[in-house]
Amino acid sequence: MTDRDATGGADTAGSETLAGRLLVIGLALLVLTGVAMAAPAGEKLSERPWIEVTSPNFRIYSVLDEERTIEFLRHLEIMRATLGDANEKSTYESSMPTIIIAVDDHDDYVSIGAPDYSGGYFFADLRENAILIEDSDETTGIQVILHEYAHYLNRQSGRVRFPRWFEEGNAEFLSHSRLSHGAFEYGLPPEQYLATLGFGTWMPLASLLEISDASALAELDGAMFYAQAWLLVHYLYSRTQDDAILAASLTRYARNTGRGLPPVEAFELAFGLDVEQLENDLLKYYLERRFAQRSSPANTALPGFSTRVRSMSAAEARLALAQMAMRFDNVEGAERWFESVLSDNDLRALAEAGLGRVAGYRGDARAANARFESAIKLMAWDFTIWMDYAQYWAQRVANSYDPKERIRHASRLIDALESALTISEATPELNSLMGFAYLAKGNDPHEAIDYLEAAAAEAPHDQASRLLLANAYLYVGRLDDAVRVAEAVLMFEHEPGLISGAARDVIAEAREKQAN
Repeated sequence: MTDRDATGGADTAGSETLAGRLLVIGLALLVLTGVAMAAPAGEKLSERPWIEVTSPNFRIYSVLDEERTIEFLRHLEIMRATLGDANEKSTYESSMPTIIIAVDDHDDYVSIGAPDYSGGYFFADLRENAILIEDSDETTGIQVILHEYAHYLNRQSGRVRFPRWFEEGNAEFLSHSRLSHGAFEYGLPPEQYLATLGFGTWMPLASLLEISDASALAELDGAMFYAQAWLLVHYLYSRTQDDAILAASLTRYARNTGRGLPPVEAFELAFGLDVEQLENDLLKYYLERRFAQRSSPANTALPGFSTRVRSMSAAEARLALAQMAMRFDNVEGAERWFESVLSDNDLRALAEAGLGRVAGYRGDARAANARFESAIKLMAWDFTIWMDYAQYWAQRVANSYDPKERIRHASRLIDALESALTISEATPELNSLMGFAYLAKGNDPHEAIDYLEAAAAEAPHDQASRLLLANAYLYVGRLDDAVRVAEAVLMFEHEPGLISGAARDVIAEAREKQAN
């Protein structure tokens, strides 16, 4: 392949290679990429009384009673004060806000689109974080919401994606907690895990380390996975009181797996532990039952803790449910809820935009355009409507295989984003999509780099944007930068997938050019 020059010139084959990668990365950039159908939305859930409860740093939409919902918020505020970053903005005022919905029935939880095997779910993308929890006879809502918030803390903590066994084991380690005598105590041994470990058949540790998707496990295997992950994380914490040492080991693990080492070898090198010997040590650790808990001072009265409670209208509740359903790709349920909001004059525009997203993901361009035009006519000053419209055009760019069509769609994407910029400052999502659009047009990679560098700086956890940046560097001949950024992607996206594969392609192409 002919070398690209520093001004961005490229031969036709090089341009087509970049275009092919753009289609792959563009799909990863979208807020939603699938159209899987989940259970239809339950009418009873949207007809029940809903409340919005807000504390200094969190907001919950809830069907639970006021006292129970406030107790959730109190635990979240204490966990944040103890383990989080006290300098962060409140989660609902952040540039990437966190939406929390709480229900009290498993059938209702599943009707939104959540997997039947779960009791809580955490989402994160460039626009927002979202948590759905169930508080019922089958689940303990406080433990569930702290588990999901632990995922949020993991996400905020740095530039490394934790392996699945640590992600889930650490969330269990942090969330099994209690408030006692002015302290937040965590690392408590869960009785159900002790029972699972006592009566079940342990999976080989090598198999535990290799699991990347716990949802693929059978019900009994899933329970054992969580129990063993909790035990392993508890053991690792017990080896040192300096969490920085554990964090450094996890970074080494990510670097090792990013280089292509298998999980067991990467683990042994990173942690300095032999996996076969560790299996014996973990069994001994379990049998001794000396699970030291951790304790941090916590004023359980929380000076300044107060809540605001208000009743939500039926339309507000249905809109929140529709938007959560879309996160689960429950398009059918979301459509029904969005349609039920159309009669509300204040929220109709947001419902129209939601139905535009539904039509777009079904490939009905005419219906999608009509819905978005209606939404914009009703509420042209709403930033989120323009961003929904931009996501729609980004999806069309990502699905465009004809170069001329791709350029037309990229231009429409830029128009939508520029309209959004007249309303609010740029967000990581906007910067990322703008960079994607300019790369798709192919005429101004330097403009794309400016936007993508901004997105990478603001959202270090987002690897699709960072991979676009690596491709842009490669396109303009900044080969060292392309390799640096692609290697950083692999420290985060070290498990096999579209992103990690594309990052390795960038590195291979850059190395080949450096050698010529």
